[in-house]
Amino acid sequence: MIFSHLAFSQNWKVVSNSITFKIKHAFGATAEGNIGGFSGSIYFDTNQLSKTNMNASLEARTIDTGLGLRDKTLKGSKYFEIEKFPKISITSTKIEHGAKENEYIGSFDLTLKSKTKNIKIPFNFIKTTNSGQFKASFQINRLDFDIGESSALLGDIVTIFVTINTVPL
Repeated sequence: MIFSHLAFSQNWKVVSNSITFKIKHAFGATAEGNIGGFSGSIYFDTNQLSKTNMNASLEARTIDTGLGLRDKTLKGSKYFEIEKFPKISITSTKIEHGAKENEYIGSFDLTLKSKTKNIKIPFNFIKTTNSGQFKASFQINRLDFDIGESSALLGDIVTIFVTINTVPL
């Protein structure tokens, strides 16, 4: 009886996650980091995608590039303004099947600072009997969200990598 509940459950509890990013930096270097403080909920039914509801937030204060001075700058008024905008949030608006099995394309409202933009995120979902994993990588233009200003030393495009490990509820 428990096994059948796990096989058909569509509510997923997040048990671990990794949210990392990369951006081109001065002289061809790449700046990398991660963001923590994840909280959210996932209702994902591969047979009824129209009923999917995914939302999550991250704590902007957890931005970590491994360099204290850079982190302080990113958290300050020119970039994330963490005192004024402590959360980064994302909410699904539509999920569709992708071209291959386990591939999906999601439309999400992403809010950074005071800007919300609808973006498309391709992702994979692998389901086993007792777990599920969501995995995605996508790009955003930081200037679309007023994160810093145009600069010859810092790229505009940020690549974000997401891995969310879940168990059925």
